[in-house]
Parts: sequence; structure tokens; C-alpha cells
Amino acid sequence: MSRHTYRVLVKWKHRKWGPQTHEASAEGTSIRRGIANALLAFFSDKNSRDRRKDAHAELTLTARRLKTPPAR
Repeated sequence: MSRHTYRVLVKWKHRKWGPQTHEASAEGTSIRRGIANALLAFFSDKNSRDRRKDAHAELTLTARRLKTPPAR
């Protein structure tokens, strides 16, 4: 199976700071695995934990596969 790169946009509403977004790229053999990898990286990032505090309550995800250049 080939791995594809996906661009995942995570949106959530923070109770203090309002709407928040986070964009990440992740790899996976399917879009479902790409989303899972992006969410794992999103929730395990210790640097912006305060910013993501309310993200566990409600999320909106948008994912798309990036085009890869043809192999030479």
C-alpha cells in the first residue's frame, strides 16, 4: 500500500478565546488513517495545551489528500 499525505484542518470553539483552528499535515494509507495520525499529533502536542483545552468537547475536521508529483 502506498502512503499519501493529507492536509487536516481542525476547528473548535474555545470558551474564552472563541473559534480556533489548527492545520496539520499527516501521512497514512487512507484518509481515515491520515485523520487519526493528525489527531494524535494534535492532542499529544504539549506546547499549546492551553489553546486546545476545549477541543475535546467538539471538533470539526476537514481533510484532503495532497497531490504528489509524478515519480521519475
